Amino acid sequence: MTSARSHFYRLAPLAILLLLALVVYLQQGQDRTGAPAHTLHCADLVAGCLTRFDGREVGLGVVGQLKVLHPFELWVRAPWARRVQASFTMEGMDMGFNLYTLRADNSGVHRARITLPVCVSGRRDWVMTLEIDGLKVRVPFVTQP
Repeated sequence: MTSARSHFYRLAPLAILLLLALVVYLQQGQDRTGAPAHTLHCADLVAGCLTRFDGREVGLGVVGQLKVLHPFELWVRAPWARRVQASFTMEGMDMGFNLYTLRADNSGVHRARITLPVCVSGRRDWVMTLEIDGLKVRVPFVTQP
């Protein structure tokens, strides 16, 4: 009985971690209503883009060059938003933890300084997921060489 109990206590943390990973995986791409995240195709993030998000206008863009290991500023114009976060992933590839919380300035523009890691395979296709007060929008983009 003692060895069974010991075995259980060794495996319980692993089971909890696997369950949490499953929950996170199932919630990816879902907003707070359970609807899929909206995808915004922005032709030029440096020039910026506008979209309607949960019935409100949102502007977003970057200042600087979109290069890995080269800091750039992400800005999101959503004066009504209380919380804005951005995460960066690649489809089918673990790129580590790339989550940024944007801070609002006096004009309601949320900003963060972003640095993307290098992909060891040489890929440059990214997906930025913006979460604005719990609602999500995915923005695919490609970094410069």
